[in-house]
Amino acid sequence: MSKLSLPEKKRNIVLVGHMGSGKTTVGKELAKRTQLKFYDIDKEIEKIAKKTINKIFEHDGEAKFRKLEEKVSMQILETKESVIALGGGAFQSNAIRQKSIKESICIWLKLDIKSLAERCELRKNRPLLLNKNIKKELDKINNIRKSNFSKSHYIVQVSGKTKYQIAKEIIRIIAN
Repeated sequence: MSKLSLPEKKRNIVLVGHMGSGKTTVGKELAKRTQLKFYDIDKEIEKIAKKTINKIFEHDGEAKFRKLEEKVSMQILETKESVIALGGGAFQSNAIRQKSIKESICIWLKLDIKSLAERCELRKNRPLLLNKNIKKELDKINNIRKSNFSKSHYIVQVSGKTKYQIAKEIIRIIAN
């Protein structure tokens, strides 16, 4: 495996998509295969805040979380030769979206809502889904976010694929 060289003027590979779409899982695999660094924005936020995303939502509210998410994302987007997994709602920020599109290769990991709901049911720690009908809430979130996700440079359908297949597909897309 040799290091993947990114096109000129593109610093990073930025993975966007809904919570549960596989950004972290695929991002780690992609970074390993391409010998690029990996950043999970949610994990970076938790390190800085010294508490979980759920605790930030619970104690500080979504607005404060989004402000911190934007600050951390903008800093990490300054790195080079990295795979960056943005939080599910981060691409809603105009600043994050514009910087990502201009300076990185953005890839929407698109997963059907039924599969997203199944994945989110397994991990009950999603603050936007707590005490809600998961499928209904994901439908609502999808209707809000899909127009921004679709501004990504590439859309990779991830339904029914392994992290290895998805990573290979992304490498193939970028290499061509």
